[in-house]
Amino acid sequence: MLFYYDPENPTINYLYRPLWDKLIKAGHEINIITPNPTRGIPLSEQEKYKKTSVEKKGAFTIHRVKCYTYHPSRFSKFKLLRRYISVSRRLAKKLRKVESDVVFVSSNPPLLYSYLVTRYCARKKIPVIYNVQDIYPDNIFKENSFAYKVFNPLQVKSLARASEVVTISETMRKTLLKKGDFNNKISVIYNFDISEVRKTPLVKKYTFFDPLQFNVVYAGNIGYVQDIDVILSAAKLLVHEPRIHIHIVGEGSQAARIAKRIHDENIVNATYYPPHSVEDSAQLYKNADVNVISILPGIIKTALPLKTASCLAAQKPIIFIGLETFYHNEEWVNEVSELYPINYRNYEKVAETIEKLANAKTKPKLKYPQIELFDKEKNVNEYFNLITKYLKEE
Repeated sequence: MLFYYDPENPTINYLYRPLWDKLIKAGHEINIITPNPTRGIPLSEQEKYKKTSVEKKGAFTIHRVKCYTYHPSRFSKFKLLRRYISVSRRLAKKLRKVESDVVFVSSNPPLLYSYLVTRYCARKKIPVIYNVQDIYPDNIFKENSFAYKVFNPLQVKSLARASEVVTISETMRKTLLKKGDFNNKISVIYNFDISEVRKTPLVKKYTFFDPLQFNVVYAGNIGYVQDIDVILSAAKLLVHEPRIHIHIVGEGSQAARIAKRIHDENIVNATYYPPHSVEDSAQLYKNADVNVISILPGIIKTALPLKTASCLAAQKPIIFIGLETFYHNEEWVNEVSELYPINYRNYEKVAETIEKLANAKTKPKLKYPQIELFDKEKNVNEYFNLITKYLKEE
């Protein structure tokens, strides 16, 4: 069950493709149920997928389901909600017509999606693997809010119905356990480095970085929970250091606003760039003098940025804004030298840390061993074993 699939190219599918390959090599077939593609797809190409259809590609069968779609120029939050609800209902309905031995569903927005899928699977006694990449409604609403009290029971029911729950950090597991006694079904499988940073040769001429400058890099999603404003506030404190430059690379709901803020406030030591491909992002991480991960306060309890493994693989200093020491349960943090956690949107501390690193007489040479928690082969195998234990042997 995928909210996005080819020709859309969401980063999350880079995590799943090695798993699909392994399942196919083991002799299994994969049905992908997905809506008509719209994300980043030209209107002319969207026309090709406007009807419900079935495509067969080797061991893959792609079931494309026509869902509510709106013109990009007429975007509104209400229309986006209609799209989410339409996709959730129609994909869950399509599942009824596709013979399944086991179902894999992820925590895409809105929560209705996983709720409907797990409800159907529970009724038909079909094993379902629920991959919790982020925890809704905790990542948006406060626990004492009316919206949280409405949506949280849907999350609890999805967790209760799932045969297996996979989440991506120990901190997130703790958050889920506060919702009920699900310890016997929750596994923690960290996301691996989808950019293959460790294997990618360093190409200094590839990037647009000035080697004479100290290059601070944020490369990733630019949405509501990614705290890019705190980076720009820090940049404004560093304008007296012409050698330091902040590079913001990515796309998302807040990208246009961030680019506009850089221009309107004349933040001359910061530059916004359109997104790079997942493969090309490896060069950004490797050529950075320091990589930045940034999320809003408290989000670490509900999500761990996908780029974390890539930043670790780059073996460069990391400033992790939002890695609150009083919230997280990530023991691997203690294994990483030159990782600087920042609490409470403290842009002054961000600026101070960047300046300290830039003015260091020698750059740190980081050669800590690969952290096993983020190992690609191990983690793909763990997903594979969880799924195949429910598959019937032919």
